[in-house]
This record gives sequence, structure tokens and C-alpha cells, in this order.
Amino acid sequence: MSKVWNSYKERSRVDWGSEVEAGQVITLEQINCGAILRIADALESIAQIYRVLIDERNRYKSWYETERDKNARHWRRQAALRGVITKLKKTG
Repeated sequence: MSKVWNSYKERSRVDWGSEVEAGQVITLEQINCGAILRIADALESIAQIYRVLIDERNRYKSWYETERDKNARHWRRQAALRGVITKLKKTG
């Protein structure tokens, strides 16, 4: 007898349900199962949105750090030039 691997994760994504005869009532267990599956779908979509937000935050942080370094370099360069000007004034 051969065994087949059933991934719980993949099986949980299957659209579960059952055929109901006209006039037959859906059980509370079936309603609860449907609610849990909807919650799982919602959590998966939230996780995707969260990943996009994290990527966007990392991109803005990278831009900020790059500009901060450029700004610091600018201020150091300006301070060095002011020092050169002061030195030239003293010798001149």
C-alpha cells in the first residue's frame, strides 16, 4: 500500500463544502468551519499587506540613510572649506 503525503497547509486552502438538498439545514459545525476558513483567508491577506509595508519601510529607511550620509558629507566639506578660507585670511 503506497502512502501519499497530505500537506495540512495545502489542504487547508481547499474550498471546503458539501452539497445540501433543498430544505436541508446546515449544521453549526459546518458554519463554524466556514467561519474559521474565512478567518484564515483574511489572515493570509493581512500577512501579504504587512510584507508590502515592511518592504516599503525598508526602502524609505535606505533612502533616508543615504541622504543623511550625503548631508553629513556636505557639512564636513563646508566646514573644511571655511577652515581653508580662515587660514588664507590669516596668511594674507
